[in-house]
Order: sequence, then C-alpha cells, then structure tokens
Amino acid sequence: MKIMLIEPPKKFWFVMGNYLPPPYNLLLLAAIIEKEFPSIELKVIDCQAEDLDWIKLEERIKQEKPDIVGSGSHATCNVFTTIRTLDLAKGINPNIMTLTGGSHFTALDDATLAEFPVIDVITRYEADKTIVDLLKHFSRHGLTKRGLEQISGIAFISENGFIRTPDRPPLTNAELETLPFPAYHFVPLERYHFALMSDNPYIILEGSRGCTHQCSFCSQSGFYRRQWATKSVKRIVDEMEWMYNELGSRFFWFTDDNFCGGSPQLVEELCNELLRRGLNGDNIEWFAQMRVDSILKCKNILGLMNRAGNYWQLVGGESPFAEVLDMYQKGIRGDQTVEAIKLLRKHNILAQLMIVLGHEKETHTSIQKTMHWATEVVKPDIIISMLLTPYPGTPMFTELDQKGRIIDKNWTNYDMIHAVCDMEHLTAPELQYELYMAYRHVYDSWIRRFSGIFARNKYKRRAYWYYLRLGVIRQLKRLVPT
Repeated sequence: MKIMLIEPPKKFWFVMGNYLPPPYNLLLLAAIIEKEFPSIELKVIDCQAEDLDWIKLEERIKQEKPDIVGSGSHATCNVFTTIRTLDLAKGINPNIMTLTGGSHFTALDDATLAEFPVIDVITRYEADKTIVDLLKHFSRHGLTKRGLEQISGIAFISENGFIRTPDRPPLTNAELETLPFPAYHFVPLERYHFALMSDNPYIILEGSRGCTHQCSFCSQSGFYRRQWATKSVKRIVDEMEWMYNELGSRFFWFTDDNFCGGSPQLVEELCNELLRRGLNGDNIEWFAQMRVDSILKCKNILGLMNRAGNYWQLVGGESPFAEVLDMYQKGIRGDQTVEAIKLLRKHNILAQLMIVLGHEKETHTSIQKTMHWATEVVKPDIIISMLLTPYPGTPMFTELDQKGRIIDKNWTNYDMIHAVCDMEHLTAPELQYELYMAYRHVYDSWIRRFSGIFARNKYKRRAYWYYLRLGVIRQLKRLVPT
C-alpha cells in the first residue's frame, strides 16, 4: 500500500510576510503511520518546500501512483486547496482513496461531503488514532468503504447516504505523551523559515493541545471540545533536545493555544529543565502564546522564561471594552491586558498584542477608541489587528449566520483580514476600510516607527524594520473596495 500525504500549493498570509511553516499535522500523522505500519510505503509532499505548483503536483502523483492520498486543513481559508488536491488525485485515478480532516471539515462534514464527492472520508476531530484504525481496515479489506461504519471518528458517504460514526474522546495526557516525534525526515527542513521573527532554523513543537476556555470566535477550543491535554515536561524537553541536536533547530514555535495551559508550575518546571540541559536564551529562541490571565499567574517566572529562551509572546487582548470581551466570552478585563503587556516588556519578552475588530455593535468611534487604547494605554511592542471572522463550528458562526450577518461564504476569505460580515452599524466594505486605517494608525505613525526601529529589544527593532520593508499597509489598502 502506498500513501501520499500532501500539503498543497497555497498563498501564505501576507501579514506574516516571508515565512514557510513545516506541515506539522501531516508530519505527526506520518510518524504514527511509520510506527504502526512499517511496511507501508509513505511519502509526505510539501508543495511549498519543494516548489511544486499544481501542474508539478499532478506529475508527482502520477509518478508515485499512490493508493491513498491525504490532505487536511485546520485553517478554513485553505480548505479549497485541500479539496483541489483530492480532486486532482481522483482525476488521475478514481480508485485512489482520499482522506481529509481538521476543524473546518469536522464542523461541516455533511455539507462538505455532499458538495465535494471527491472526498471519500473525513476524519473528525483528532486523527491520531483514527488514521490507525482506517489503515488497518484498508489493509484487511482493501480500499473499500464497506465496514467503515465500525470505525469511530469519521464521516463518509455510503450506498445508504451520509454516515457519521460516534466521535472519539479527545486524547488524554498519557496518549499525547506516547505519540512519536514528528517525521521531519520526510521534508527539506532547511527550507522552513520565519523571516519576521528569526534567522534561525524554524520548527514547530506541540507541548499541549486544546483549551478549557470558551472564546466564542475560537475554532480550536471547539475542535478539542474544551479539553486540555499536555505532554510531560520531560517529554517536551526530550523533543526539543532531539530537535536541537538531530535537526539543528534553534527557533521553536509552540503550537499550544495557551502555553502549558497557563499553569505556572508547569511553565516553571519546563524552563528549569531546559536550563538544566543547557538549552537557554544563549542558544535557542522560542515563541509561545498565552492568555492574559495566564501571564499574570506567571508574573513571578517571566524572567525565568526569558532566560530559558522565550523571547516572544502572542497575547490576545482583543478589546478594551468589558461588553465586547463578554460578547467574546474571553473571561478577561482590559486592565489585565495592560498589566500583562507591561510585565512581558519588563522582562524583555517581546509583547505582540492581538486586536479583534468588527464585532456586531462595532462603530467607527469604537474602533478609534480601541486603537487609541492599544497604542497609548497598552503600549505593546507589536500590534496585529484582525477582523472578526466567524469560523464554522464556533458559537459566533452560528449566531451571526442565524442573524443573516454573514454575507460571504467563500472560505478562502476566512483569513481574518477579509471582511465577511455586514454588522449592525458597519458594512463589510466599511470594516475592510477600518482594518486598513487601524494598521495606518499603528505603523504610519512616525513616533511609533522611530521608537520601533531604535528599540532596545532587538526583536522589536527587527519587526519594525521588517514591516516597513514588507509594505503590509499597501497590501491591506488593495483589499478595500473602490
């Protein structure tokens, strides 16, 4: 049996600039398949890293002659590239079994399968255990859908119509602990980079999964069903040490939705273990994202985090207004964001603040007040503003869809920089203009430019020089309807 796991050709988010992330989810599935089925012939094709366009990808599939092609997408904006990949495979050989998964396909499994028959099977929620059962079935019975209803955690179209089997529970700590290291040997590791952040080799690391909070716009908390599971400190550092020694990695991006679940004890143990093994800010850099209230809980160990290599934190402050934060079900206050950012900067950790604009009651005045708060009160190192995007599977999507607010269901535009909703006071074109003006407010200010490019924090200096060269504001202006 021959399997191809494909990261398809796609355009990357210009707000992030020149970056190429490794296809972590596919590489983890590849490692699981290697471990459980050593006789299976397996390929991982990352079209970005290998400079493959659609024509070259088609040639590659014809050359490899796979029996199974898998391609998935957590990001809604990339689902059509996944579908196109599977359509390409079916066009070459209709007998190829096509698999996909991720948060979007989990939320809209029935509608997706009805609209796109090129998809044979959708793995719902986490696929780590489901892929093993699927491949066991195909090994025993051939590439057939008969009997698939006995496998938990999937959806497919059978002779009797749409079938969704019982969901699997989220992975536990113990199950996460025993997952193999991602199969980075399948891809050209030297190609992965994140120019905005670092010149060092770039790699993705999963310390934990899920989040117990209930932010109404977040697709990930729903995908992991508001459960949280973590690897042990030893396992996390073992993986980092392996990546450092065997893969030459020096820049680690933690995928955790809330780093270490916001546990000060776990963060402290992790940092102390890194230092004990000689991994620290002198030889590694790592990026993480934490909730505002989690940063405040960790305020006494932020210096330790920086010494252990944490140089950049992404912080979701979203809004200064209590009523908006309540609408988002964030469970934080604006003054907590101010304090958290101040603490990060005090300990030389670059503080990147995320702002969400375009809620249902948003006005021109409220956006102006939000941006003034962000630049003059919070004063983070970097501000990234996004438009509220109602992802399928979230409470926000359900609410706005029922109200008829969503005017655009071209999933390609669900990238947080395209306006897809008409809200009560601002239309989608008006919100698009407001996003452009929000970036001008931050990055067209000569005072902020000067303070950025001559900042004491070297990462802030790097970011401001990078954004000036990148021309993000010009690209955002092109999205404003004329």
